[in-house]
Amino acid sequence: MASWWSREPRLFKPLPLFLGLRYFSAGGAGNRLVSFISLLAISGLVLGVGLLIIVLSVMNGFDRELRERILSVVPHVQIIHQQGVIDWRSDAALLARHPAVTEVTPYTEVNGLLHFRQHSRPVQLLGLDANAIPAGLNQVLVEAAVRLPEDNQVLLSEVLASSLDVQPGQRMTIIVPEAQGATVAQTFIVAGVFATHTEIDQLLAIASSAKVAELAAMPGRIKGFRVQINDQFNARQLGYQLIEQLPFGYGFRDWFQTHGNLYQAIQLSRNMVGLLIFMIIAVAAFNVISMLMMSVIDKRKDIAILQTLGLARGDILRLFLTQGALIGLFGIVLGVLMGLLGCLWVADLVTWVESLLGVSLLNTEVYPIDYIPVDLRGSDVLKVALSAVVLNLLATVYPALRASRVVPAEELRYQ
Repeated sequence: MASWWSREPRLFKPLPLFLGLRYFSAGGAGNRLVSFISLLAISGLVLGVGLLIIVLSVMNGFDRELRERILSVVPHVQIIHQQGVIDWRSDAALLARHPAVTEVTPYTEVNGLLHFRQHSRPVQLLGLDANAIPAGLNQVLVEAAVRLPEDNQVLLSEVLASSLDVQPGQRMTIIVPEAQGATVAQTFIVAGVFATHTEIDQLLAIASSAKVAELAAMPGRIKGFRVQINDQFNARQLGYQLIEQLPFGYGFRDWFQTHGNLYQAIQLSRNMVGLLIFMIIAVAAFNVISMLMMSVIDKRKDIAILQTLGLARGDILRLFLTQGALIGLFGIVLGVLMGLLGCLWVADLVTWVESLLGVSLLNTEVYPIDYIPVDLRGSDVLKVALSAVVLNLLATVYPALRASRVVPAEELRYQ
């Protein structure tokens, strides 16, 4: 009787795994069609997983830039008084006492038309006080190495300055309509140029609060307050709470009204593009089914011989599951690497293409920002990889079952 340690363990049979690895490494040797479909399956997984990781990271980047950059420049809540406010300091103190409010900035604003050497451009002229500049805008001005202009001076965004071909130190005219139908024209000296690199650059110019109030026919007054809060998505509810604390005559506008459509568009694009690219992974999984089915057909006699040598149906099942799983894992690993490298290089690639073609692929007239943001999240990479693994495993089940049902007597009848 054989000793107990010489018995072959029943719970671990490496032969099906070994054969599955051999089938995987050999590909479709002897059958070019199988090799071609195997290559398509792996390529589809690589492209699908890689592109999905890149797209999700870019859309996450747009979402992050909306919250951290655009909403740092745009007020979360604008408290507006149509007639303007003279004694505004007590109202500002009321707003600042709210626990959810992080910043209160008095401002004046007027819409008009920039005119310079036969060129015109619509503008939103923002008036601020040098002692009360919003932190987000102040960071933009610091990056541009400019400061809040004095009377008869104005700061222009790069987009406005470029479209009008105006340089710092030159004079230009701002035309503002009045309520009675007349217009007021005021000459300003361009004191500097700044860039938020967002869609705000299409309209924004900055001047002193006193000068803008004069243009808006509200001398000595402010139009309202720019309020930043700790939870941007609670802006609507908080706006109602804030105007209840203030005297009669105030209204409010939140960022959902000014940029809410942008946020919805980013979320919709993220979901739709992610779904479309996820379908690439699904198609690659169908290619795995096709490849394994052709492999089963090509190796029916080999399967029959293996069964006559003692391999059970369960072993044949594990053999082809192993082959399909290895194909999937190989493609998914390459896809993850492609996605990670793509996230590192996609911004530089877009910049290189723009410089090569001499065009701007991301124009703030269409897109919220003029650069490619990337926010790579490990959770997204894990979800994409696991989803691809699950789809690939599901794709291998049916061909493996078909292989396990091969009847040796029928395949070897005429051999």
